[in-house]
Amino acid sequence: MGHSVNGRNLTAIISGWLILKSLLNLFLGFSLSNFITLAVALALGYLLITAKPYMNYVTAVLVAIPVVTNLWSNITGFHLLYLAEAVVDIICIIALFLNKDIKEFFGQNN
Repeated sequence: MGHSVNGRNLTAIISGWLILKSLLNLFLGFSLSNFITLAVALALGYLLITAKPYMNYVTAVLVAIPVVTNLWSNITGFHLLYLAEAVVDIICIIALFLNKDIKEFFGQNN
């Protein structure tokens, strides 16, 4: 069984990463879509920190979509910043799906 305090802390770190990543992307390419991405990151961060049911899975899927769709072009284009971002995103996705402490924080017992 996991420990929900650790899960809360890990969830806060992941939420912070999503917001920081959105702010960085906004700085690198100032556009309306980056403002929307920031708004979504803020909303997901709030829903994660407040432990809304199954938001760990929803967030993991929403983070996985751009990773999967852009990974090949980032590898072939050798975009190191975006590859590093993808690595951190994949770590967050795995944690949101599998980490026992995060699952305990969201009230999932398995």
